[in-house]
Amino acid sequence: MNTAADTVFQPLLAADPGAPMVTHYDLAAPSRIELSVTSTANWAAKIAGLLRDEVGVVPGDVVVCDLPAHWLTAGVLTGAWWAGAEVSTRPVDDAVVVVTTPDRVDRHSPDVETLLMTTDPMGRPLAATGVEVPIGVTDLAEACRIHPDAFVPSGAGPLALDGVALAELVDAELAARVLVPGPDRDDIVTLLARIFASGGTAVLVTGAGPDDDDVADVAATERTTVTL
Repeated sequence: MNTAADTVFQPLLAADPGAPMVTHYDLAAPSRIELSVTSTANWAAKIAGLLRDEVGVVPGDVVVCDLPAHWLTAGVLTGAWWAGAEVSTRPVDDAVVVVTTPDRVDRHSPDVETLLMTTDPMGRPLAATGVEVPIGVTDLAEACRIHPDAFVPSGAGPLALDGVALAELVDAELAARVLVPGPDRDDIVTLLARIFASGGTAVLVTGAGPDDDDVADVAATERTTVTL
């Protein structure tokens, strides 16, 4: 049985494993990080391994992903899918684990296991960037690194995102190179889910307003054809 991640990755890997899947411009840093399909799959495999083997996520479980626009968000989303989990973009009572960032951790119950995602441009663990990790909370970037770059799923749950199946997220217009500008978008997990479900790839732009001239330059450089 294919997981949502298998459904997303298999055609992209077959077409061109070296093609970009997610590109993140942080114009304030400034930085540009690009993950190929293979690199995104490697991150997803590590995160899926962490979720299954250390957190105990099983197919059909709910993983809350409260995350900002960042290239690693793509790895968390697809990693949760590879573990067979349904991703929720909001707190829910039956969540097995929450994946969020240090500035958002207070939004969530301390009684739910929590993984903190780094927002460092290079994906460095939180401790390496001087961010203190609370007791009982796991630094995702540090913990997932010991897991393999390949993942064999244990099964697939029926739902992909917020109570809907992957097929319901498909939009033919998003089977494209999609520009997603804006750093403070609470819908980034949903947008990435829709893009990947549709066979598209994403260019994230943070560190500038949506009308910034630099955003237009990124769109031209990356040859995006759709903007969300």
